[in-house]
Amino acid sequence: MAAWPKPKSISLPLQEAALRWLFPESSAWIRRSELIWQGTLTPSVLSLTYKVRLRYKLTGSPEIEVLSPRLQKRGSESPPHLYPGERLCLYLPCVGEWNKTMMLSQTIIPWTSEWLLNYEIWLSTGAWCGGGLHPNKEGASGFSMGTDRALRSGSRWPS
Repeated sequence: MAAWPKPKSISLPLQEAALRWLFPESSAWIRRSELIWQGTLTPSVLSLTYKVRLRYKLTGSPEIEVLSPRLQKRGSESPPHLYPGERLCLYLPCVGEWNKTMMLSQTIIPWTSEWLLNYEIWLSTGAWCGGGLHPNKEGASGFSMGTDRALRSGSRWPS
């Protein structure tokens, strides 16, 4: 019996072209086998506009950081769902929510906008409405369970 062919990664130039096409005011370039995209996202009509940077190598996972405005603490509490270096935690890597056959412009960037909206709600209310698992203070090695909208609804989680 023949095995299924392994899906191919989407090339960095194709990812770059899609990001430029969907976000014409943004900038994107490839340097040393790394795609870097900078653009602005406004999660809702009442939201601030955020300047964000995406870094992605085919040998790793996409990393998103908010360049401005800087993420704020709520009292002494840092925003949830952050990796060290204030990189956004957008998905759970070990369960296949995202993989290299997916377009960044259709997954990581919209998930970033969703994360920013949940951040604004958290900043105002103290409640994280985005659900999901998030890294412990130690970083990506351990995860703890939050109120999990995604698990209850099946959103972006494998069956």
